[in-house]
Amino acid sequence: MSHVQIRPATLEDAENIFQTHKDSVESLCTADYSAEQIAMWLDGRSPQTYREAIVGGNVWLAQNDGIQGFVEVDGHEVSKLFIRGSGARQGIGRLLLEKALQQIRDAGHSRAYLEATLTAEKFYQQLGFRKIGEGTFSRGNSPVSIEIIKMERPLQAT
Repeated sequence: MSHVQIRPATLEDAENIFQTHKDSVESLCTADYSAEQIAMWLDGRSPQTYREAIVGGNVWLAQNDGIQGFVEVDGHEVSKLFIRGSGARQGIGRLLLEKALQQIRDAGHSRAYLEATLTAEKFYQQLGFRKIGEGTFSRGNSPVSIEIIKMERPLQAT
């Protein structure tokens, strides 16, 4: 893969962020979640879903020929980190996570929190996160939910 650049997202990126999120879930999570769970996960999402976080300066992209992944931070939480299926296992997720952790650290937080999918739990463990609980995620009033792993990592001051 050619050189990947990490940059802040702009509102013009919203459609590509949405497509990256959809591609990631549909291509990487099918071993851990059913078609019904994946449909619920993506239901109601649109490019507008990311607008507030983009305007707030809380979304970064990994880009080379196109957007390969994105990360979103909310306070001390890594609230979203998704990589296109074609970009998986190439270090892009690690680069995005490092950017997110730096932002969280720079904001004065001593710990980072996230809710990992079953698909991503091992990835986060390898990068220093530890399991602190379990839960479920659902959208709207859907009776369908997905299992998640609540994880945390201390941050060293820089």
